[in-house]
Amino acid sequence: MDLSIAHAPSPENASMGSADGGSASSHPLTKTSSSPLHVQLSDLLREKIYSREWGSRKQIPSEHELMDMFDLSRGTVRRAIKSLVDEGLLVQMHGRGTFVAEPGISHPVGVRPLSFAESLHEQGKDFKTRVIYESVIQAPDDVAHELELEPGAPVLFLRRVRSVEGEPIMCQEGWSNLRECPGLDKVDYTQESAFDAVQRCSGRKIKYSRIRYTARVAGKEHGIYLACEETAPVLVLEQTIRLADEVPVEWSLTWLKSGQAVVGTAVQPD
Repeated sequence: MDLSIAHAPSPENASMGSADGGSASSHPLTKTSSSPLHVQLSDLLREKIYSREWGSRKQIPSEHELMDMFDLSRGTVRRAIKSLVDEGLLVQMHGRGTFVAEPGISHPVGVRPLSFAESLHEQGKDFKTRVIYESVIQAPDDVAHELELEPGAPVLFLRRVRSVEGEPIMCQEGWSNLRECPGLDKVDYTQESAFDAVQRCSGRKIKYSRIRYTARVAGKEHGIYLACEETAPVLVLEQTIRLADEVPVEWSLTWLKSGQAVVGTAVQPD
């Protein structure tokens, strides 16, 4: 398994051989660089994945192999690998090693309002929902604006984390219109999705949504919720959901951990 990059400059401090016994070649890590060694190593491994030299499900060299190849400490190698795990590019399997991640969970968008619970069910993903915080609060100005309410009107604020195979994949935060959905604050959200609860409590179908995407880093708080580094990249989806009569019932932010995709279809107008 050759880890060299052809165009990389040859450092003066080390050389390496391929993990599968191939010929030795210069590696692009240098201790004199201003970039930390764990960042240099993660950059090198990331390039192998991005260039498709390492395909999905391919096992990468072990920690010991990487330590020997690059004359690095275990801590440095582990930091490099963890950063790529947080990005959703690598997955670690206990007792087996570290592998390039398979294509991640995808969520449809554009043809209907986005229900993440329905999306996961359709992909056959068994998930668990944990309610982090739930409270009826007075609507802040920006929430009131999105839900077309008077500032201070009662709304339900709900923060949930959804996990697949024990790993958190998303943190959802939503403010819901209790005037249009009486009883929404009595729902068990570990068993029923907010999407279904809104339709049941309002007695109307959800039909419209406006979605905006923002690339961010997780930050300290959401890094804890998503079990990733605070500098890990995340995709944040802001969604305003409306019923069939166009009344807004929910404004939400969904923080998607790396390794997931939002997929839609674009049609060129005539």
